[in-house]
Amino acid sequence: MGTKRIGLARVEALMENLKRDLALGGSTISGNQRKCVTLTDAAAAEAIRSALTVAESGTIFVVPALTGDTQTLDLPAHNAAMVGTTYTFTMAATAGQILTISTPGAEKIVGCVPKGDGDNNAASAANDSVSFAATAIIGTHFSLTCVSATAGVAWLLHDVVEGVAANTGTVVLA
Repeated sequence: MGTKRIGLARVEALMENLKRDLALGGSTISGNQRKCVTLTDAAAAEAIRSALTVAESGTIFVVPALTGDTQTLDLPAHNAAMVGTTYTFTMAATAGQILTISTPGAEKIVGCVPKGDGDNNAASAANDSVSFAATAIIGTHFSLTCVSATAGVAWLLHDVVEGVAANTGTVVLA
């Protein structure tokens, strides 16, 4: 019997094309870190950067103090393949200006924000955007996850943490 050799490129291609769940059985994965990107203040009423991409899923976007006027950032257009795509936004200083993260079309954001008394408000399925108010302080953060290919409930706002007293008023759904 002869030996059959497979080149490294072929082995890599075969591994990358596997479509299987991996049961780790209590294993520990180490060296896995989330990507952090510090946004750059646009210093004007404009997009703080180009639209987010699916490849940036899992990224924590660190928001600096903003100057100028309301700045914007667009979510990518959703589709069934991007369900599970998640972005986290965290204030690194007092916002100073509004940062609005918007859906690009018919997509909507569902979720709720704290109102300070253990209850919630702004629960709605009809939101086109979520914003940090100008009063948002360091540590205020939230995450957005694509949860559906249906435009009316495409994005979920979750893990909302307000940094101000009474834990309310600086994360705004609209």
